[in-house]
Amino acid sequence: MCCKETMKYLMMLLTVCCFGCSGGGTDIDLGSVSGVVSMDGKPLADAIVVFMPAEGNPSTGRTDANGNYELAHLGDSKGAVLGSHKVRITTGKPVTSNIDGDADITKSGNTGPADTAGSAIDGLKNPSAKGVKEPIPAKYNTKTTLTADVKAGENTFDFKLDSK
Repeated sequence: MCCKETMKYLMMLLTVCCFGCSGGGTDIDLGSVSGVVSMDGKPLADAIVVFMPAEGNPSTGRTDANGNYELAHLGDSKGAVLGSHKVRITTGKPVTSNIDGDADITKSGNTGPADTAGSAIDGLKNPSAKGVKEPIPAKYNTKTTLTADVKAGENTFDFKLDSK
């Protein structure tokens, strides 16, 4: 009897480990993405860099004091979905309390992070709503002209912004 109980316990533990420890990973191919953001020739600290693919979840990163960033995709996965991206750079704060890091935001009716209400980029608070003017021009965020094509492997995208 004791042996059967032990065997049951071990089988249950094995099952939990096999399914629970798989990391919940996806089969999405990602390319690692890093770079430097500067404005008017100076490193831009504490900016949020968002890579938005035509389909799928965006990747985000925050610049350090030297303007360096590295993108993360869905929580702890590093990189961005392979393919063409719109790139937005802002100083807004990301909203994290309402977004599940493992949720596929494109399955909530969005076909991607397009420029519509409810899109992924709407997860960024607008500093101007608090009376603080966004120091980064709209051509780099809300009306972005920035793009990037992420390939397999390592990708470096430096963004030299002009405040005018």
